[in-house]
Amino acid sequence: MQHIISSKELSKDKIESILNRSKEMEEACKKGTVEPILKDKIVACIFFEPSTRTRLSFETASLKLGAQVISAENAETNSSAYKGETIEDTTKILSSYADIIVIRHHTAGMLLRASKVSNKPVINAGDGANEHPSQALLDLYTIQKEHGRLDNLTIAFGGDLTHSRTLHSLVPLLTLYPNNTFYFISPKELALPKEYTDSLQKNGVNFKEMNTLKDGLKDADILYMTRVQKERFENAEDYEKVKDLFILKKEHLAEMKKNAIIMHPLPKINEIELEVDSDPRASYFRQAENGLYVRMAMLEYVLKG
Repeated sequence: MQHIISSKELSKDKIESILNRSKEMEEACKKGTVEPILKDKIVACIFFEPSTRTRLSFETASLKLGAQVISAENAETNSSAYKGETIEDTTKILSSYADIIVIRHHTAGMLLRASKVSNKPVINAGDGANEHPSQALLDLYTIQKEHGRLDNLTIAFGGDLTHSRTLHSLVPLLTLYPNNTFYFISPKELALPKEYTDSLQKNGVNFKEMNTLKDGLKDADILYMTRVQKERFENAEDYEKVKDLFILKKEHLAEMKKNAIIMHPLPKINEIELEVDSDPRASYFRQAENGLYVRMAMLEYVLKG
């Protein structure tokens, strides 16, 4: 049994294994030859926070692999958490019903607490502004598919870097591959937390912090846009001050490399103009599709290794 709670716990060998298996899952899906390797298994998808892609792709992945699914899409109000039940008690109960437990929670650290009491594998589907390891793995898979490599890349991250659990999981994975350079582009109110920049400095990773989107476009092989996360702000006034500061517009595309890709974990609100969607470099819908194949590989991995 293996949990996936933090991307920082994944070795490069484990990452490569999941990515290779994801490719096989994609090929099987497209050929219609997926083996029901999780037949007679039950996957619990318990989401205390709203989700479209993560929840539905995990459920679809489970069904494609032959598993059955039990789920709560609004567990904050539609489960005993509404009555005050702890995450530990909820997880112990789920462990007696399901073979794999996938949880999203609005509070950072809750998935670690859940994993400590579970006798079944737990997958972190996002815990507050902390981490989102399954998104980070599908992002790696997307980069590998579109660029053919995971090293010698310049990756520009734009938007809300303070609250982006996707970025908090992805950056540590990308640092495992040599000669990657990071541009962190945000207003100072939404900068990458110091613990991450300190870690990058300590490990000799090349990075720059910038305040305007235009500064990072020219050299970027990947532009990774993020949503300003309204739900993470304590008051609406602070959100209104920053929500429109970083918007990728059609006019910006001329400044980007011809072979660059534009990524986004979705949902996107107003940080990417609609006209950008039709540019072939916009990979975020392909990125979302890749989530199915990666999550199929992850389900197999946590149950069978």
